[in-house]
Amino acid sequence: MGFLNSLLLTLIKAMHGFINNYALTIILFTLVIKLVVMPLNLKSRRSTMRMTSVQPKMQALQEKYKDDQEKLNQKIQELYRKEGVSPLGGCLPMIISMVILFAMFYALRTFANEQLVTQFLAFYHNPDMDPSTLTDSFFWIRNLWMPDSPFATYLPDIASLKLVDFSVWNEVSARLAAAGTIPQALNFADQAAMQTYIQDVVTPFMASAAYAPYVAPVAGLGNLNILGLIHFSIYQEGNGWFILPVLSVITQIFMQKLTMKNQPMPAEQAGTQKTMLWVMTLMSIYFCAIYNSAFALYWVVSNVYAIVEQIAFNKYFEQQDRKAARAEEVGI
Repeated sequence: MGFLNSLLLTLIKAMHGFINNYALTIILFTLVIKLVVMPLNLKSRRSTMRMTSVQPKMQALQEKYKDDQEKLNQKIQELYRKEGVSPLGGCLPMIISMVILFAMFYALRTFANEQLVTQFLAFYHNPDMDPSTLTDSFFWIRNLWMPDSPFATYLPDIASLKLVDFSVWNEVSARLAAAGTIPQALNFADQAAMQTYIQDVVTPFMASAAYAPYVAPVAGLGNLNILGLIHFSIYQEGNGWFILPVLSVITQIFMQKLTMKNQPMPAEQAGTQKTMLWVMTLMSIYFCAIYNSAFALYWVVSNVYAIVEQIAFNKYFEQQDRKAARAEEVGI
């Protein structure tokens, strides 16, 4: 998995070298990945349709051999061979999509950590600069590497920087020092040394006049809580309007309902699909609300592509069915 994470991150950086816009890079990269796995998705759809078509025969076998499990399994395997179907035929694209999803999550989180450290160190050593020159924006989102939310700060805050591994601080600072952006590189021996730096250097700077406005909550709306369980603040320099997390939920539900509608299945499998619908919906709102906007953008674009692909597949198979029906009418 680590190799795939590194590969995706390397490809994204390489593509950015040509496009010079990270939001557009992520959109185009997502489309390229989806187009690469499209033949597998088409094959999976065919396999699922064949499995659906043999369900009546399977049910007949289950009724006929309900008292002989061994014979039933044998007959089902014979049916699969005769019809040229596999119960696992539709699983591979789903597994690949999930692997890529989690690999993108880790790759973009790694890159976001690098960008947040870069933004802080550059601004710390050059507090008179315009901080917007350090960030990658996307329409309403001011910093692509922070969450799309009014409950997230525009520039990196203490909480986000504490989560970054000390080795990232060392590597990023070395690059910035070599470029002349900061006077010298950091050299943390471990995570404890980095936490001490955050306490002694980062925290005081964030309280200074240069940085405080970018992490200050709206008056009267700081430290809000719901039932004493969920604590949050709305910031003066918020990073977005929670649009991508909402879009992730809408597109996730629409995509999975479209899939379920066009792939009839037995009641027990339909129940599993409904469970997956809610699991994926909760995952989408959680990851897209908590983590960086770049990953939320990937999730939304991926869902939109899947919806378009599903509709295109439906049109394609409808056309194939019409051709087959016409051929049957003329005796071909």
